[in-house]
Amino acid sequence: MRRRVTAGAGVAALMALVFALNFYRLPVVALTPGPAEDVLGRIKVEGTTPVYDSKGKLYLTSVGIDDDVRFYEALLDLANRDVELRPRSELFPDGDSNEEIDRENVALMDQSKTVAKVVALRELGYPVTPSGVEVGDVVRGTPADGRLKAGDRILRVDGRAVASIDQVRKAITSHRNGEQVAFLVARDATRTSVAVRVAAAADGPPRVGVELRERFENLPVKVTIETENIGGPSAGLMFALSIIDRLTAQDLTGGRRIAGTGELSVDREVLPIGGVAEKLVAARRQGATAFLIPADNCPDVRGRVPAGLRLVRVATLDDALRFLRQPDAPAPGC
Repeated sequence: MRRRVTAGAGVAALMALVFALNFYRLPVVALTPGPAEDVLGRIKVEGTTPVYDSKGKLYLTSVGIDDDVRFYEALLDLANRDVELRPRSELFPDGDSNEEIDRENVALMDQSKTVAKVVALRELGYPVTPSGVEVGDVVRGTPADGRLKAGDRILRVDGRAVASIDQVRKAITSHRNGEQVAFLVARDATRTSVAVRVAAAADGPPRVGVELRERFENLPVKVTIETENIGGPSAGLMFALSIIDRLTAQDLTGGRRIAGTGELSVDREVLPIGGVAEKLVAARRQGATAFLIPADNCPDVRGRVPAGLRLVRVATLDDALRFLRQPDAPAPGC
């Protein structure tokens, strides 16, 4: 009788454990192939600038993120080669809520659109000059943390008007460790004075802990890029290529379905991003036959390239344009 009771209690405990695991949230996120969208159809140009159609497609690719992964879901995800489990802390740093991450991704997407427009219009010969400097990001734990904010437009430093990143940097580095730099910034339609102490850096000049970026307003051609429910900076390359394609008579697609990813800098560099393997799957599902991949992301996709998808390694916008304009010429892969 005692054995029956013991066995019954063990079964009950096991069933309770199995039931509880169904509600246990793991500290991971699941990355899945997201939608791939043709950017060419989302480029709108105002005014009299000629716009040209293309026979093919230029797809931006995205990644789906599930940040509510339960125990048994994780087991299924591990068996799915198209899904990747990553530590939640990589995508959601401690202290950041989902709402804060969403706002940051929207801001990064807006910035990627601006950079893409600037780079594309410069490629097409339009004169584009910066209209000022703003704070792109604030490094946690630095003197600027809690004082300056991303998006602050820097108007003056130490009482002097500034119009370039070099001017701001020179003003900061002219101070010694512990001295204060006086910033006048435009924030939320108001002007705010902010004093930030300079901290010594072991590997470089004195700093306050901000990343700076140029502002661009009143571009010579008004271009709008329509996107929904997609955030982050990784579509910059495909935005720029699509603008160039829409504003030039040559059809860069050549009738092909081409996808890609990569953050684009004002200096035309293509920077690596996350979730590349999942983006390859999304591209192939749309029928893409070529994928423009940042050069530094090549190690991330070894053994995970879908059949029928050609990888084209790009380190700059010029690499991507060379492949599109000369489809029969050799192009480096991964």
